[in-house]
Amino acid sequence: MPIKDCKTEKNILDTAKRVFFTEGRVYATTQEIADAAGVNRTLINYYFHSKKALFEAVIKTAMEEFKGNADLILLSDMPFREKTEKFIDDFMNNLIRYPYLESFITVDIIQNRLKNNTSLVILVKSPSPIQKYLKEIESEMEAGRIQKSTSVHFMMNLFSLMIYPLIMKPLQMSLMNLDETEYNKILNQRKQVILELLFSGGNRKI
Repeated sequence: MPIKDCKTEKNILDTAKRVFFTEGRVYATTQEIADAAGVNRTLINYYFHSKKALFEAVIKTAMEEFKGNADLILLSDMPFREKTEKFIDDFMNNLIRYPYLESFITVDIIQNRLKNNTSLVILVKSPSPIQKYLKEIESEMEAGRIQKSTSVHFMMNLFSLMIYPLIMKPLQMSLMNLDETEYNKILNQRKQVILELLFSGGNRKI
């Protein structure tokens, strides 16, 4: 039995992430992933035992990348607007890098709940960075610096504004006759658009 090589394992993981969540080939076979990674298919079975295990490892590592900087940003003591701007920038950069990840997670949650009344294990309830940020939202609303509603509405608006353009990317590109380069340019511009939308309604109630 060969000795496991961390570089080979990482190469397989990175390639699978690209194939699944950047290229959108969620149903790619282990042979296709092996070919893209430049390795023998038996190595995938050796490191991950099955495509399901590889897929779960890929989701876990992709979500860890999403959470890594995001958690650090949300837990930081930087001013609220600056924190929100950095969070938007980090989150959307990851969405642009893995445009099909959110679509997969959404579908997977629905399918799991329909079958087992469960959701993805990776989605933990009320993580502390989010809880800290929700309290800061409430403070900003009380101070009149952002539109008065609820912290939950603010968070829903934030994530909806970021995620919707990626989930609906193929349809939006078709409807507005945009190519990949043009659409990605718009996504990068959208970071500032979202920030201005969230901070344009101080001292108003919905």
